[in-house]
Amino acid sequence: MWAIVKNSQLIEISNGNKSITIGDVVHPKDIFKHWTKTELKNIGVYEFISGPTPDDKFETQGAVSYVVDDDAGTVTETIAKKNKNINDVNEVDENGDPLLDEYGDQVVTKGLKTIYKEQIKQQATGLLRPTDWMVVRKAEDSSKSIPNAVTTFRASVRTKADEICTAIDNCDTLDKLKALFESTYNKDGTIDVLATMQTLPNNKDIKEYER
Repeated sequence: MWAIVKNSQLIEISNGNKSITIGDVVHPKDIFKHWTKTELKNIGVYEFISGPTPDDKFETQGAVSYVVDDDAGTVTETIAKKNKNINDVNEVDENGDPLLDEYGDQVVTKGLKTIYKEQIKQQATGLLRPTDWMVVRKAEDSSKSIPNAVTTFRASVRTKADEICTAIDNCDTLDKLKALFESTYNKDGTIDVLATMQTLPNNKDIKEYER
């Protein structure tokens, strides 16, 4: 990436795939390949240093700012980040009173813990749904059996989903919540301990029973 600079001010950001106009001169895109950094700097084309973007699972993006370094011939981008709340927030109005919806109920913005618990419950429901027909059939006709593999799988899904949700509830900091998404690896690159958020059972062994 490149920055077009004039009088120490950022004018434009370019990825170098098109021609650029500096003053009255149109320069072909080939200059980004064939000119040296010094030659580019001399016409006001600086190296652009991108700032790290927020992790949208845990952060929101704030203001973007740029620092122009004329001596180095660089423009450095900084992207402000704000951590998302891990707990639900009861919203209030400008007077500090509870903000109510059209039904008179408290407006609540879900925190990350609620959001990710709902996500796990949805994933668990998705794993159970294809074999729900067996449970319904059993309830309507007791002579019909449910294979042990299916019963075991369904129980393990419910148990593991509860364990993950409990682990989420136990997080009192954002860093602890982030840790639930992180696997650890052996020296050869294989997974040592799978991230907690990824430990719902795999349904590969009961595919034949799913509908």
